[in-house]
Amino acid sequence: MKAKGFEDNFKILETLSKELQDGKVSVDELVPKMKQASEAVKVCKEILKVTKIQLKEIEGEFQGLFNEPSEQ
Repeated sequence: MKAKGFEDNFKILETLSKELQDGKVSVDELVPKMKQASEAVKVCKEILKVTKIQLKEIEGEFQGLFNEPSEQ
């Protein structure tokens, strides 16, 4: 099952981090878990990239609203 959203993927990374810190990941599990983590990082980065673009667009819209001369 592939996690779709940022929070799902971030949770995968948090879980893996905790498992690694607690020594719960065997050598046999390490490569598949790291591949899963790599995919989760890619998804998170892409979501953040798109979110940043959308926020810049919204910021531009707000600036346009406040910079337009008001009609009286």
